[in-house]
Amino acid sequence: MRGARAVVGIAIALAAVLAVPAQEGAERVAARSFEVRYRPIADAVDLVSTVLSEAGSVSVQPRLKRIVVQDHPAVLLHVAELLVEFDVPPRAVEVTVGLFLGTDRRSEEAGRHALPPDVARELRGVRETLADFTRWTAYDALGSRAVACVEGAEVTADISPEYRVWFVIDGVTSAKGDERVSFKRFRLMRVIRTADGGERTENLYDTGIVLPAGRDLLLGAAQSPDSDRALFVKLLAKVR
Repeated sequence: MRGARAVVGIAIALAAVLAVPAQEGAERVAARSFEVRYRPIADAVDLVSTVLSEAGSVSVQPRLKRIVVQDHPAVLLHVAELLVEFDVPPRAVEVTVGLFLGTDRRSEEAGRHALPPDVARELRGVRETLADFTRWTAYDALGSRAVACVEGAEVTADISPEYRVWFVIDGVTSAKGDERVSFKRFRLMRVIRTADGGERTENLYDTGIVLPAGRDLLLGAAQSPDSDRALFVKLLAKVR
């Protein structure tokens, strides 16, 4: 009888343990589908994957432009908040590129400080800014171009018959009220015409850039530190 009572006691205790509910949301996994309307769906997957728990997973329905996320309810709520901020229409950006040739004319221009009125408008601020820390004292405008574009699009624009730019705007971000425009790549090229009427390009400058919206950025490149000539790019991006 004692053995029987012990078996019954163990069975009751085991049943009591099994009946204890798990903490709410601690183990439960649910699934939720999200539509990705504007941004690349692969980028959405990369973003969501960074916040999943060990129990989480994400799958793609490319034809429907949706992703399906499985995880704890709290994580799914966080994913929804992230995608609301992420999946927005591409921002429109106006990019103005000015190209200038800097030369060292100190011996030739001794005593001369004024620029011709038409040149002064195009080179506004360039000479004053660069003269403080470079030895190129004279600047000739080679061309300028304003281009309307959107985030993620590749843009090719001729600045002059001899020079061309190519760039991709990675995105526009805001921090503490200031907007910044991120160029995934910005490339300045020289266009070389061939005898048969074709052309080829030579890369002169190729880099990623992040600059505050609405503020000028000056980039420069010379063949060597001793060169008496250098190219300068004046870059301005405005978010529309």
